[in-house]
Amino acid sequence: MRIALNEIWNFLKMVNSKEEGWSYALCAGAVRVDDITTETMLALKDDKAYDTELLPSIFTFREILWQPDVFTEAGMSVPSLRILHQFCKEACAELEEANQPVNHIYIPLIKGVAKCCAKAVKALDNDKADVKKVLGDFRTCAFPIIKFFIYHPQNRHDYFQDAQNRLNYAVKIMLTQFYGRYTELKDPYWKISFRKSEIKSKANPSKEEQ
Repeated sequence: MRIALNEIWNFLKMVNSKEEGWSYALCAGAVRVDDITTETMLALKDDKAYDTELLPSIFTFREILWQPDVFTEAGMSVPSLRILHQFCKEACAELEEANQPVNHIYIPLIKGVAKCCAKAVKALDNDKADVKKVLGDFRTCAFPIIKFFIYHPQNRHDYFQDAQNRLNYAVKIMLTQFYGRYTELKDPYWKISFRKSEIKSKANPSKEEQ
C-alpha cells in the first residue's frame, strides 16, 4: 500500500504499535529505505534529537539547488557541488556514529544527495556538457530527498516555511531555465506492507517446531 509522505502520521494512529508484521519503506526518487519498523516510524515523528539545522544546511543555504541561471559555466557550479557533497559525507559520519534507529532513515537519504552531487560533477567534467541540463538533472535528482527533509515533523516552522518557498521557486526555475519537466519531479512516499504469513506461522507452528 502506498501512502503520501505526510498522510503516514494519521495512518500510524490507527495501527497497533505492538502488532507484529507491519513494515514500512520510504521511497524518495532513486533512494529507497526498506524494513522500517513501526517503532522507528513513531520515533521519527517524535525525534527530539533531530538536528533542525540539517534542512538549511542541506538545502536552504545551498544556492546550487534553487538559484536561477547564474551558474552559467561549469567552473561556477562544481565548487558548490563539491562542498555540498563533502557536507553530506560529514553529516552521514556523525549520524552513523550516533547509531540511532531513525538515523538509518536519514543516512541513505543524505547519501542520495551526495550521489546526485557526484553525478553532476562527473557530467560537468565533460567540456561539452550542457551546464543547464546537468543542473536541471541534479535538482530533479535531489528534489524528492529535499522534500522529505522539508516536511520532517520536527522542523522549526520558520525553517520549514523558508525552505518550502525556496523549493517552490526552485521548481519554477527548473521548468523555465533548466529544461525540466513537471512529470519528472517525484514526490517521496511511504510503502506499507503487512506480512500475514509471518504472523500465521508464529501462531501456528509447524510440527517440526513443536
